[in-house]
This record gives sequence, C-alpha cells and structure tokens, in this order.
Amino acid sequence: MFHLFGVIFWIGSLLVISSMMALVATEVGAARERLILVGRRLFNVSSNIGAIVTIVFGVFLILLDPHVMAQGWIHAKLALVLVLLFFHVRFYRRLNALEDNPGSATRREFSMFHGIVSLILLLILVLVLVRPF
Repeated sequence: MFHLFGVIFWIGSLLVISSMMALVATEVGAARERLILVGRRLFNVSSNIGAIVTIVFGVFLILLDPHVMAQGWIHAKLALVLVLLFFHVRFYRRLNALEDNPGSATRREFSMFHGIVSLILLLILVLVLVRPF
C-alpha cells in the first residue's frame, strides 16, 4: 500500500510539475518566477519523497517474494523504472537551469516530458496487470 502511495506522489507530481513548467514559456516577470519556485518546491517534496518511498518499498516487496525475479515482466518493469529515474534526474537539472535562465523554457519541451512520463506509467501498468511474460 505504501508502494502505491509512493508511485502516486512520484509520477503524479512529475506530471503536475511538467504541466506547470509548460506554462512558464507564456508567463513573464513575477508570475514566471513564482511558477518556477512552486515547481521546484513541489519537486523537492513530492517527487523526491515519492521516488524514495517507491524504490524502498519496491525493493522490500521483491525481498518478500524473491521468486518474482524469475518472471520476465518484472525485469521490463525495473528497466522502465530506471528510465523514469533518468528522466527524474534530467528534470531536476532542467529545473535548476530554469532558475538561472527562465526564458529558456519551451512549452514543447515540458509537454514532451509529460508525454514520456505518461507513456512510461502506462507501460508499467500494463506490465503489472497483464504480466505478458
């Protein structure tokens, strides 16, 4: 159950923040700075904590049932989680860069990030529910 809460916080906050950052390109002045600040705070609280909870409880669940590692779908799921971690770190670096240069934000960039995270979430859900191999 805690694993599910971690996933919701992690992926949900990544999706919300990417939607917020897509708006940065159309804002100016204090509104732009506020969006970046709120996105940064939300990332530091929800995304990071959600990622930590998800990974810790995911490892715990595997340790409870190590036989699950003999199934192919779990390897594909773990690979997708690693890809999601890559995008998590990349998004963190991009938020840091936005603080220095807020004008570099593009709607397309953050919309693509939103789409990629959504696709990874859907693929993980299919793997967990269908267990195709």
